[in-house]
Amino acid sequence: MAEPFRLIPSQGTGPQTPWPENRRPLADRPVLAIVHASAGKPTVLRWSEMPAEAGGRPSRLRITVAMDHRQAHRVKVRSGVKGEPLGDIDILYSTAGEVFELTLSAAQSQAALAEGLSLSLDEPAEPLWVLAVAEAVPPAIRPHLLVTDRAEPPDVETFFRLFCSMATLQPCDWMETCVLDGLRDWSLAGRADAAAALVDHLDAFFPATGRFLHEDTRGEPIDDEPTGQENHGPMAVLAMTRPEHPALRITAEALRRQFNPDAGGVAQGRIVAETSYSVAYVMLAMALHAGVEEFEDLALQQLRMNRRRLAGPDDLWLRCDPAGGERTFANWSRGVAWYCLGLVRTLRLLEPDRRPTDLLDEVRRMAAWVATCQARSGLWPCYLKEPDVLPDTSGSAGIAAAVALGVRSGMLDASFFGVAERACNGLRKFLTPDGWLTGVSQSNKQETHAMDIQRSAYRVIGPWGMGLFAQLLAALDGEDGHG
Repeated sequence: MAEPFRLIPSQGTGPQTPWPENRRPLADRPVLAIVHASAGKPTVLRWSEMPAEAGGRPSRLRITVAMDHRQAHRVKVRSGVKGEPLGDIDILYSTAGEVFELTLSAAQSQAALAEGLSLSLDEPAEPLWVLAVAEAVPPAIRPHLLVTDRAEPPDVETFFRLFCSMATLQPCDWMETCVLDGLRDWSLAGRADAAAALVDHLDAFFPATGRFLHEDTRGEPIDDEPTGQENHGPMAVLAMTRPEHPALRITAEALRRQFNPDAGGVAQGRIVAETSYSVAYVMLAMALHAGVEEFEDLALQQLRMNRRRLAGPDDLWLRCDPAGGERTFANWSRGVAWYCLGLVRTLRLLEPDRRPTDLLDEVRRMAAWVATCQARSGLWPCYLKEPDVLPDTSGSAGIAAAVALGVRSGMLDASFFGVAERACNGLRKFLTPDGWLTGVSQSNKQETHAMDIQRSAYRVIGPWGMGLFAQLLAALDGEDGHG
């Protein structure tokens, strides 16, 4: 093989299941339904070729979720003719764009290529919608088999070839924010593929027509309407690249409405760490690049509100009730990442002599604190002070990216660079042969709390984690600067 891996695309047919009303798949891509036997026929994947290099090799079956789901699904995979069970794929509370895989032995791979595969749900549930094989769907996220000889993690260039593509498109909220910042970082560093992918990603939501095409967190279309406080993040890169786009005006009006004077910042019902990244960073980008001048002071005010309400001497909470003061989700790694990354990226937009001293002190305090919680692996537990909990690679990448950006921007001493480098080395071990980042904790939906999914061993391939990893790689590789 020219590459140490090969994707073998399938052809797929599914049951005649009606698409749910008032929903839309990410980027309006073609889809297949997977249902329980009581609701229709199984989804069938077939292969028209059996490449010589696939013979006698194990493989990975891959499918990609097309929309947000609020249920737990288990997909039973059987051989297409004999019906022999080959394994199950647990797809719990999935989000659009997540990739799931099942490892097949050499014999099972041979059976899959010869007979095809039959996919159905283990128990009655709403259909699971996955991306189909179609021209509008990038090959890396169509149903396929991955065949590889690679035992070691791939080189970073393999990661970049996948990351700098439309395969990593995420919903236009906090997930795509991570990807857009990673693409822009590498575009500024001179990667042509990152620059092209950045244009394609932005065009998916912010076309030249001036429309704002996106869905809410449940996959319901909300075109030309604003989103909530946790999901404004894509507007930062939009402001820095397309400052005249009408979506920025829509968002500016929403941020003004969402401002809570009693809390001292944007707070829709509760104060959340996400808003350091999805509000403060966005506001300052809009102030400096899109002419919304009053947002500069409000951006810094947002950071201070979050510091005051969410940060303790040795803890960081994700959420706070502004009325009663109750704080929840202490030291959750992705919440720590949002707080730190938003703080650093916001201040980094300012010239060094304009960065407020009190907020620079907070950058240094947080960096010193996260350094004490870093595991020997270089990563952070999903809850920083619970070392028995598995790491979350996305949270770890976000924390490390904030530290590395802090060093690059002159906010942190160079000694902290080692913290980011150790994290980067640990994260490389979670890359698949073709460049996906595994080990990401699932989206923190209300429906997942009953099973405490963040403390569980359940992990996914969430491309937002790749965006955070790309930001880390850029900060480790890049030049000092801002903006």
